[in-house]
Amino acid sequence: MYYLIGDIHGCLEKLDSLYTRIDEKMNRDDTLVFLGDYIDRGAESFEVIEYLRGLSDRRNCVFLKGNHEGLFLDYAERGLNSNIYRMNGGDSTIRSYRKHRGGLFEVPAGHLDFFNSLRLFFEGENFIAVHAGLNPKIYSIEAQSAHDLTWIREDFFRSNRRWEKTVIFGHTPTIYLTGSYRKIYRDREHNIIGIDTGAVYGGVLSCLRWPDGAEFHS
Repeated sequence: MYYLIGDIHGCLEKLDSLYTRIDEKMNRDDTLVFLGDYIDRGAESFEVIEYLRGLSDRRNCVFLKGNHEGLFLDYAERGLNSNIYRMNGGDSTIRSYRKHRGGLFEVPAGHLDFFNSLRLFFEGENFIAVHAGLNPKIYSIEAQSAHDLTWIREDFFRSNRRWEKTVIFGHTPTIYLTGSYRKIYRDREHNIIGIDTGAVYGGVLSCLRWPDGAEFHS
């Protein structure tokens, strides 16, 4: 079984609550797939990364890259796009790291290793997990651009294309797709499922179990 988890955005309490719910249901060989956006907006980005790194020592984990991790690396490693990063929730991440690093914005080497190891997609036998979605005009997943995989929105989920494998994505809060922060978006016509239920906006953090489609929420 795969347990796919949506955008966390620094919400440690909701992450812990959700994991506690699914931990007892998981078998040893099950895999957790996190869809990216672990940081920014919420208050505990540093703590979330620590939690996830510790979890990977106990469970099979796949960590995907979201657009916020891309912005973070541009800022933390290359000093780029400071204003854009801060305007997109980066201020809360900077404060979180300063709190744990003696008032300085300093990213531990282990955290940088984590961010730089993130994958752009994960493909299973009958599904593809990705942060934002796929460009419907491109038919090879290997040819998809990093920008589309982490940033695309309407061009993906408003497309008329039906995907052969179910595409499971985060990035776009489901309130824009279903009208609710508590309802996973399932589009059977196009074979896509959105699981970002807006944890940082007052919604829940959600997990989709695959292939049976069971839902779990924080």
